[in-house]
Amino acid sequence: MTYVYRGHMRLRRRKPVQDPVIAEHMDRFFRRLTRYDRQQPEAVAKSYAAYFWDKKKETLKDRESIGKYTFDVGLGVRRGDFATLTRRVSLISDTLLLSDDWAGDYHEIGKYRSDEPNLVDAPTNYFPLAAAARKRDGYAESWNEDYFGVQAPDLDRLGTWILEAEPLMRAGLAWYLPSYCTRTQRMEDGRTAGKPQPVKHKSVIDFFIRGRRAIEASGGRPVKSRFVRPVLEMHLPFIDGVGLRDFSKITVEEFGSYQAFRDFLRLKLMDLDKAHDSVQSELDLLRIGAEIREQIRASEAEMAKVRAKRAVAASGAVLGTVGATLVAVYGAALQPALAVLGATGGIWGVIHAINENSIRTVRNDKWYYVWSLARAARRD
Repeated sequence: MTYVYRGHMRLRRRKPVQDPVIAEHMDRFFRRLTRYDRQQPEAVAKSYAAYFWDKKKETLKDRESIGKYTFDVGLGVRRGDFATLTRRVSLISDTLLLSDDWAGDYHEIGKYRSDEPNLVDAPTNYFPLAAAARKRDGYAESWNEDYFGVQAPDLDRLGTWILEAEPLMRAGLAWYLPSYCTRTQRMEDGRTAGKPQPVKHKSVIDFFIRGRRAIEASGGRPVKSRFVRPVLEMHLPFIDGVGLRDFSKITVEEFGSYQAFRDFLRLKLMDLDKAHDSVQSELDLLRIGAEIREQIRASEAEMAKVRAKRAVAASGAVLGTVGATLVAVYGAALQPALAVLGATGGIWGVIHAINENSIRTVRNDKWYYVWSLARAARRD
């Protein structure tokens, strides 16, 4: 996180936010995690499910406020790779939702409700007695306890994804929908009343993914299908070669460049002719991939040029520091002061070079984000 300075105050740069509701929830959740918690991915997954469980409504917390953007995309994944889907679909989505869609085993999280004991045939002058005495005297006591949990193939793997995708989640760019289940236990005899039952919620799943193919749409808008399907099929080595942790960090740190590239990719996919046959469609996707690779090379050349300029400017860094000090001391009288010192033009040239050759200008371009990912992929 970079900082900006105003006077003597040091202010944090405002963090990027896509969906404010998700971002606020994620910020609260991650702030609760201790360093010890972060070393136990399975515990992180359970904590996440517990945080989003609304005990009163017996469903997902704050569901109605989530997922209102045009390009929000929901994917139901069975034994899929969350990391791969996150990297790819985040390139075209506003906010990405992933869910296991009740695949895998039931994992209990905790109790959320307990009925008051029911005393059967108890005398009017009943006073609390030991359970054994009540049973001996013919009085029965029973009540129900309700538990909630989730169905997931692998909690450890889920917890790892949550930790690696933390920057994306805190920015409201991605989240996970737990597949909640509930069960009831009768305390009279300790037996469970039936199997865990799925808690059905309003459908937020647009596609069911198997492998990398969106094989089934469930109420998804046509525009989403036009973006999601091709981005899953494209050859994008710059995105597949970078780890999710690095991807998340780069996406948030270079949010402006990321948004610009996302708009570029959406426009390119929008231009694809839906009437093309499979061969022509594949050629169209290859053409987009080639254009991206060409722009990555162009960005590398631009970055090399900037580094060269900065290297020249850095040779006068001491003079630049002196010049800045002179500005503070002499103000409007700086030019005469420089003339007396015999440094007319030289110091200003260094200061100008340092300011003009800043990497900040390059970072505003959409291709800087892609170049950053490609660099991280090569480093990995």
